[in-house]
Amino acid sequence: MFSRRSLRRNLILGICLPIALFSFFVIHQNRDIVFSEYSGHHTQSLDNAGNVQYSRSKRLTSLDQSNMVHVNVQPQQQQYGNNINQMPMPIPFVNMYNNQRPFQQYPFMQQKPNPVIETKNLERFVHLDLKGAAPKLDYYVNLFPFLKQLGATGLVIEYEDMFPFTGQLSIIKHGLAYSKNDVEQILNLAKNNDLKVMPLLQVYGHLEYVLKLKEFMHLREDRRYPQVITPCLEESYKLIFEMIDQMLSLHPSISYLHMGCDEVYYRLVHPQCANLNFRDEADLFIRHVTRVAKYIKSKRPDMKLFIWHDMVSQLVNSGSNNITELIELVIPMVWAYVDDVNPWFDDGFWMRFSMFHEVWVASSFKGSSGEITTMSYIGHHQRNQQTWLETMYTASFRHRVNFTGIAVTGWSRYDHMLSLCEFIPSSIPSLAYALQTIVHGRINSIQNVTIGRSILGCDRIPLWEKSMDSIYISCAFPGHEMYEMMYQYDAILHQYDETMSFVRLYITDLHLRQNYIHYKRSQECLQRLYYLEDQMIYFIGSFQHICLKFFTADIGPEWLQTYLMKKFKEVQSRVNFLERTLKSQTSWPQRPIPNNTSPIILKRRNYTISNLL
Repeated sequence: MFSRRSLRRNLILGICLPIALFSFFVIHQNRDIVFSEYSGHHTQSLDNAGNVQYSRSKRLTSLDQSNMVHVNVQPQQQQYGNNINQMPMPIPFVNMYNNQRPFQQYPFMQQKPNPVIETKNLERFVHLDLKGAAPKLDYYVNLFPFLKQLGATGLVIEYEDMFPFTGQLSIIKHGLAYSKNDVEQILNLAKNNDLKVMPLLQVYGHLEYVLKLKEFMHLREDRRYPQVITPCLEESYKLIFEMIDQMLSLHPSISYLHMGCDEVYYRLVHPQCANLNFRDEADLFIRHVTRVAKYIKSKRPDMKLFIWHDMVSQLVNSGSNNITELIELVIPMVWAYVDDVNPWFDDGFWMRFSMFHEVWVASSFKGSSGEITTMSYIGHHQRNQQTWLETMYTASFRHRVNFTGIAVTGWSRYDHMLSLCEFIPSSIPSLAYALQTIVHGRINSIQNVTIGRSILGCDRIPLWEKSMDSIYISCAFPGHEMYEMMYQYDAILHQYDETMSFVRLYITDLHLRQNYIHYKRSQECLQRLYYLEDQMIYFIGSFQHICLKFFTADIGPEWLQTYLMKKFKEVQSRVNFLERTLKSQTSWPQRPIPNNTSPIILKRRNYTISNLL
């Protein structure tokens, strides 16, 4: 009896349990339909009104198309205006509960951009640093109309030794300097394109191009360094005033002059300073700049005079009580070339600089990413410009700083003695984005395409950041040939790094010194080196040809010696070694390698800091 009852129970369980489990499984799989009040909506698509399309989502590990919530931004443009920073990509949402339920509808959320200063009435000057790779005159014919199109209103021209000094100052000028006629043509081209001109003539620091010469070395503040002229000798003012006279003579119609005065590292060092009644370094600086400014004003009373802010900032911070007259004479140009300017200057800084009647700022489009740099990538310089506009808004709102202009600087050397960095022609895309950022207040995705494709005429959006891959581009702006050449240079470097990383595995300094090679691996190395050498030779020839279109004959060789020839000589050295050794290597000596058993003995150099000074 007992066994029959157990048999029936087991039979019923065996039949019913699978049915129950299968039912539970079906209900679980369709629980959105069975239980959810949203049933039927988990597959809805984007309708014509631009509503959100909901998709079932699991925890995302990648931006899979099926796991996206897509938003039509057109209605949001109407709500928030044209300043919305559109990004051409879907917005990922994650269902953190992983329960296959559709998302509840939420209103579209857009991070509000930081406010920027109104730029309509701001002067927008482009800095041309001619102390390195000064362009030929023909280039300005195409460049100046393009700058006007981009929104520039003026030029800051830093001639340095490219200015055609005459008389006793003729020894200062570059051997291939502009002529007087060249400068007049540059000024006429600027005038025809409604570009105002502000010459930049250093009158205190950064006078290396003058003080390096033996004829003027006695005017150095510190005899060891040719950067700073001493205000403690009357002869210094004779030199400075003569330079100013020649500059003003060749620029009869200008309303602006920049006196530089940045990075004056050495003060009150000259022995003659002890005989003068300067209270301190601040007093020396103020009295020198004031005297030079008054001299210029005596020639051109309505001239607006500018100086860089960094030394003035030290004076203001020190509470100098004789700065009042200088404040009336000059306009500070506050420079900062970092990615984010906002934290760079605090409220106290702007409070102190609000005492000036006008303030300009200086961003950068090239020459601020490192002393040895070949390409001005857009991202850094656009962010610098964008955050400057935000900083200016904050300073003008909180402290009533009267901003009247922006100079977008483009340094060609960090100073007269240092190497060439980015060229002007190859940096035009960076400049275009900087100027258009000022014009529009910010750059959204639509403007990004417009600038890259329509204004610059490129077949792809120019690189915002350095790429790890070899990329090629074709554009149509003035100077595009040099820009495209820099892409080729990046490709050559990429190929060089790949090839030499392989070669250095098998051809070390020991192999070179002992003529001791791995024959098969050396053949592989030589095959790669042949191809690299050929590509480098082709680039060197093409680069020099393009350089001659824009610059004087000295620039191509100087740039190549700075950036490529050392690498090329290394490649050639390896090729010559492998060709020679592969022909002669038929047997190998027994280890240890001959002449390689003696210890390496080195002696430490005996020096003190005083030896360097």
